[in-house]
Amino acid sequence: MYKGVGDQTWPDLSLVYAPERVVFVTATGPVTGHTFLQAAHHLAENLPDQPVVPVCADVFHFTLLFAAALIKGHYVLLSSDRSPTRLAHLAQQHNATCVTLAGDPEAPQLPDGGTVLNVDLATPLPSNLKGNGGFNPVIEAQRLVAVVFTSGSTGQPVGHKKYWGGLVTRSVTARVLLDPEAQPASLVGTVPPYHMYGFETLVLQTLNTRVKTIAGSGPYPADWVARLEQASAPRILVTTPLQLRGLVKSGLQPPAVRRVVSASAPLPEKLAEEAERFLKTDVTEIYGSTETGSVAIRRTLSGPYWTWYRDITLQTMADGRVELSAPGVLSYVLADFIETGENGTFQLLGRVTDLLKLGGKRGSLAALNAVLNNLPGVEDGAFLPPDMSGVDPQARMQAFVVAPTVSADSLLQALRQLIDPVFLPRRIVQVAALPRNAVGKLTLQALRDLAATQNAEEEIGTVTVPHDHPCLAGHFPGQPVVPGVLLLEAAHALLTDADFQFDMVKFLHPVFPEQPVVFSIRRAGVSLRLTAECLGKTVLRAALKARPVEN
Repeated sequence: MYKGVGDQTWPDLSLVYAPERVVFVTATGPVTGHTFLQAAHHLAENLPDQPVVPVCADVFHFTLLFAAALIKGHYVLLSSDRSPTRLAHLAQQHNATCVTLAGDPEAPQLPDGGTVLNVDLATPLPSNLKGNGGFNPVIEAQRLVAVVFTSGSTGQPVGHKKYWGGLVTRSVTARVLLDPEAQPASLVGTVPPYHMYGFETLVLQTLNTRVKTIAGSGPYPADWVARLEQASAPRILVTTPLQLRGLVKSGLQPPAVRRVVSASAPLPEKLAEEAERFLKTDVTEIYGSTETGSVAIRRTLSGPYWTWYRDITLQTMADGRVELSAPGVLSYVLADFIETGENGTFQLLGRVTDLLKLGGKRGSLAALNAVLNNLPGVEDGAFLPPDMSGVDPQARMQAFVVAPTVSADSLLQALRQLIDPVFLPRRIVQVAALPRNAVGKLTLQALRDLAATQNAEEEIGTVTVPHDHPCLAGHFPGQPVVPGVLLLEAAHALLTDADFQFDMVKFLHPVFPEQPVVFSIRRAGVSLRLTAECLGKTVLRAALKARPVEN
């Protein structure tokens, strides 16, 4: 049931809290709440009379569209999947319209039938509108303002309804934790506003609390540093583990940051330690979900315990799982097992969907990923569990890593010392990057697609050595055998990857003249696997690695 509408005491439910303050800083300068509202009203006049799918990447443009939709009397639909097909399907399902604003350089392609609107920050509204309560409308606590879809990490995306009162209340509660200084903070985000994490920390914090957000685009550390330099102190960086690692590795020197806030994926302790040392600040994580929004916070290096936000209530169920309630939130059974501590704290024990059962043993996918990512040289990594709906009783885990300075064999040897053999992958596949989305999430389907790409064999050609080939003269008289080096030369001639060289070769069966040999390759991250088949038998297996770059 919907919680917190009846006797709940709500904070200021105006669309923009204290509109006389600066709410955004854009490339053209600061934007006050009054100017923001003025532009939102102009947009609302031109919006179709339907719910809105904002096709914007810039947080300022996105927030303007969100505000305009609310002024128009509608809500927004937010999806992490930004493909035109998905956005168009979302609009069709909900009788909505896809809208983007002119001048958003990072916006995805607008689906057919979408609307492009111009931002108007200069034209004043009629004085009669400015003077009435509709200029900065008070929105009812129980009003639906957004439907936010999950990323589909473990399945199909699911939409969750968001109501204004609950969003405002948790914004005010979170502000005290995220923005602890006497002076209002400036937020710089590396995360998109259409994901629940960015929606809460950048869009809603800006509308409902005292903070301002630095607008801008660009996916690289230099872009983030430029926005930090544009911000006034104290600065708060809202990011993900993947992007935080990129900033630390960049070596760029940003201005002083008061706090780093991370979410969307577990933050490895060694990365938190590196980031705190590099940025000379506290690195914190927030805990939540699309279903609940953010509900807890911790400093990563202070230990495993999280602190709940104010007004969170919990009820333990018979199966040990916990149902959470908060103002303006549908009661929700947490996707994680937790252990309650003292003074409103708790420890995460693992996700319900992370539980693995292989070879009669139980394990945690999150724990395995943590071990993998803490190996020296690993920049990013993930295990892919076998599809247990299949019929293969010998199915094994797979593991993918970004680790350019260490070999897959050395990583596999290290894992043997740290995890149960039943969860050990047959091999570790090194890749240039894992297929994470804009907020660093790695969906199960994306991993499966990566595995399918890596495991797919590509036939590259067939070679038959004639009986009168010069190399066979005097070779095993009466029953000549094709020399292995000849097979390797034939394979090399068929390969189009000139930057690879043979690293390991195994000859398994003899090949005789006039027998056709079919060569196939399988991509394995940054290496190749070569197989040769002859008359139904595998006669050769080889591994090829990237040829060293010559200086």
